[in-house]
Amino acid sequence: MPFGIFGHVRQVVGRMAGSPDRRALFWLVVALVVVIVSNMGGQLWLNDWQGQFYDALERRDWPGFVTQSLNFLKIAGTLLVLVVAQTWLTEMIKIRLRSWLTENLLDDWLVSKRTYLLTFAGESGANPDQRIHEDARHFAELTADLGASLLQATLLLVSFVGVLWVLSEQVKFEIGGKLVAIPGYMVWCAVGFALAGSTLTWWVGRPMVEDNAARYAREAEMRFALVRIGESAEGITLYGGEADERRTVAMLFDNVVKAMRRLADDLARLTWVTSGYGWLALVVPVIVASPGYFVGAMSLGGLMMVVNSFNQVQSSLRWFVDNFSRLADWRATFVRIEALHEALASLDRPNGVHGHIDFVVDPDDGLVFDDFELALPSGRAAFEKPSLGITAGERVQIFGEPSAGKSTLFLALAGLWSRGNGTIRLPPRDRIAFVPERPYFPLGSLREALAYPEQGDSFESRAMETALDAVGLRRLASCLDDVERWDKRLSTDEQQMLAFARVLIHKPAWIIMDDATSDLDITQTRRIFEAIDMLAGVTVVSLTRSEDLGDFFHRSVRLGRRPRISGWRARPVGAQG
Repeated sequence: MPFGIFGHVRQVVGRMAGSPDRRALFWLVVALVVVIVSNMGGQLWLNDWQGQFYDALERRDWPGFVTQSLNFLKIAGTLLVLVVAQTWLTEMIKIRLRSWLTENLLDDWLVSKRTYLLTFAGESGANPDQRIHEDARHFAELTADLGASLLQATLLLVSFVGVLWVLSEQVKFEIGGKLVAIPGYMVWCAVGFALAGSTLTWWVGRPMVEDNAARYAREAEMRFALVRIGESAEGITLYGGEADERRTVAMLFDNVVKAMRRLADDLARLTWVTSGYGWLALVVPVIVASPGYFVGAMSLGGLMMVVNSFNQVQSSLRWFVDNFSRLADWRATFVRIEALHEALASLDRPNGVHGHIDFVVDPDDGLVFDDFELALPSGRAAFEKPSLGITAGERVQIFGEPSAGKSTLFLALAGLWSRGNGTIRLPPRDRIAFVPERPYFPLGSLREALAYPEQGDSFESRAMETALDAVGLRRLASCLDDVERWDKRLSTDEQQMLAFARVLIHKPAWIIMDDATSDLDITQTRRIFEAIDMLAGVTVVSLTRSEDLGDFFHRSVRLGRRPRISGWRARPVGAQG
């Protein structure tokens, strides 16, 4: 993390300044401040009532006792209304804050290429789903709760420190036969007591920040593994891999348990301090104020007012002690969220490493490779000639042996892989349809799957039915409004045919596909190519394992592997270019 925690807080406030939610959040916070200030007034009222109530008890004044009991009902009713209002406002702030934070993260994450490139960002970009869903919720709740309690503690301190200073005049010590009062005696006692507890709490609880962050990371890893098992249930079952998956999950869960145990140990050590401090807080104010009572300088009611004021002051000062574990949790959650923000922002920054592919828009609406070389995880790939051009209207097959880099070339054409050398000039991105071997279908209706990434109502039903018929999926024409997991309901060959039905609906000028017919038989493949013929003037670039021109493709180009050049450095994925 390049900035400290306060630097990141400033960044968050800066991002929020441009949000439409800021006005609602502002007024909610203002209302909460008003309620908390009113609550402080009620606490001062209650403190004054305590003195009169206990003095009436000490005098055995029955009418005064009854009067003060009735006054208590007024005070309690007022404070009850204020507490309910404070609770509601705090919950509304949580909702608004989470709404803004989640929307902000989604806006940064779900933009062109970032979702894919983030997978290469390492630990800082791991498990974005948990950070956006769980960490954002947890951070919003902790921020609202801790913010409200800190404000309340601050106002309590401001309200009662003056009262306690004045009441300290009643705490007198008999020295040399004279009663002597120490200015602000009870205030200094409260400050010292709170400072001792806070210092000890910080020293004991420091490891909780890192241990909380480690636990969230281990929880995320296990959650990802469980989701992956659910998504891959068929393959796991076919291979009989349940036992292996069980071992993997057991190992990940063991890491979670270890992280939880470290936190449990941290919390146990911290509890020695916080609980011990809490018990001492019951008697310390009475002990330090007792000299004034025993020498007769104050009444029982006066003693109770001093004790209550001391408790209010030291409880405000011990806010850090009471909330240290939650502060550690808040900081760990905040760091994870800001790490995701930083990882997303870094995807757009050039890193200055040599060896990269430059991408530019071709003015002639063609596809041109100039001095092109593709970097692979082990080795490199290139065409037989360093330069290659594909003009609009052509149908070209790019083939190569397994692991020749065809899928990596597909990613490069889509702008998702920049490792290599040379320049690729492409048509405008909105004129190209990329068809991978395993197509993606969003959650929702078949209509939405066909229209993706456009809205489902962007195309007429008749056009969708015609496209389904053209690729051999006429039986699905009546299912346009059915909501299904289409990647689960359809077989792999049907998914590939559905992907081409989507292409026919969108009518792109260019189609670039990566083994997009690998699961189709010869009859199905021929039908797909006949359907593509319906798109007048379309350019087709097919990346495939073997050369098979037939009568559809005009020519073929071979992509071959080459040994890695010693010392050659590729530009990392996600770098600009």
